Amino acid sequence: MADSHDDMVMQFCELTGASASRATEYLEASQWNLSAAVGSYFADDEEAPASAAGSSSQAVPEPEYTGPRTLDGRPAPQSAFPSSSSSSKKPAKKKGLATLSSIGGGGNDHDHDHDDDDDDDEEDDMNDRRGPRDLFAGGEKSGLAVQDPSRNAADPQNVIKDILAKAKANAKRATSEESSSPGPSRSTNFRGAGVTVGGEGTESRTIADSQVPRTPRSEELPVVTRTLHLWRDGFSIEDGSLRRYDDPQHAMDLQMIRTGRAPLHLMDVEHGQRCDVRLQQHEEDWHQLPRIYRPFGGQGHRLGSPVPGDGNAASVPMQNVTAPAASSSTPAAAPAPIADVDSSQPTVAIRFQMPDGSRLPARFNLTHTIGDLYQFARSASADTRTRPFMIQSTFPSKEYTDQSQKLEEIDAFKRGGIAVVKWA
Repeated sequence: MADSHDDMVMQFCELTGASASRATEYLEASQWNLSAAVGSYFADDEEAPASAAGSSSQAVPEPEYTGPRTLDGRPAPQSAFPSSSSSSKKPAKKKGLATLSSIGGGGNDHDHDHDDDDDDDEEDDMNDRRGPRDLFAGGEKSGLAVQDPSRNAADPQNVIKDILAKAKANAKRATSEESSSPGPSRSTNFRGAGVTVGGEGTESRTIADSQVPRTPRSEELPVVTRTLHLWRDGFSIEDGSLRRYDDPQHAMDLQMIRTGRAPLHLMDVEHGQRCDVRLQQHEEDWHQLPRIYRPFGGQGHRLGSPVPGDGNAASVPMQNVTAPAASSSTPAAAPAPIADVDSSQPTVAIRFQMPDGSRLPARFNLTHTIGDLYQFARSASADTRTRPFMIQSTFPSKEYTDQSQKLEEIDAFKRGGIAVVKWA
């Protein structure tokens, strides 16, 4: 009988890992029934932690929560309200991906605590001074967002914040797209449209290339880059003038930029053209930026002009010298000269290029002489009446001093041409 009891004690110890004395206690309590003794042992082990927790909870009662709650009845996150503690140490801001449940706080994730920079700390201080912010509640896959009613979406400062936030997000996305974008695809041979061979009763037809997608007009236009400068009192485009935030028209332009559309009158782009906007934030009021050097801009001067002076001077409007001179609004303007032309005889058109750069069209008969050209030039300007000059042709350049020579005898003028009036 004793040997059988010793065997039961050994089996109990092997099954439960208890000592021989505890095995004997459980076996004696169960009338040496091995199965009942093992069941009692495991039941006591499960009840021991629960009883210990119950006794500790009874000893220290949990205080009732009286703070703010979310709409679903749970306590609101502590990060959404200013702390009343006298400690001046702020919790480190987390970086990386976050769910709605992790926005409210929790001090378990410290992997990215050392990635904060000065800009993030300044943004946190600014957000704390603004007062209430948006609240978030919910689980990892579902949540509830309570927007701050005091926040005005049309406020220019809020618009600027949204633009900066989108710019940071687009910068990260552009970096990831560049790293993951595949290389340029190799072009295959035998591409393009084809023409079938026609026969009797069958006409030739053209087959378009199916591998070449139709390029939209927005992709045909080049992508332009514009710099948006954000100042304390307004914004400016490139090196342009200041556009104040309190101007309603400029506020509408900011709203368009926030939605991803470029104002055509600001960005100087065409409709449908892509525009890459770069942001540059300034901490001071607006001041005129240095002008950007743009080559081949501005006004120019024509080279090789045989007449001294500006070759780009405005020309006198074309008019027939045989008609009465048009009345001018300025009383100091001299009337246009008139040449005696016989309309029944052959005529030629000769344009006079005056020393001041102006151009006077006129018509003459072939029987007119070089002296008639000199007389027309004298009557056209007050300077030519008091200052000696000469008339020459343009190509080949030749001076004409014989005033009795007829136009029909001169190759440069018998079919019409340009008479250049040059100071002697």
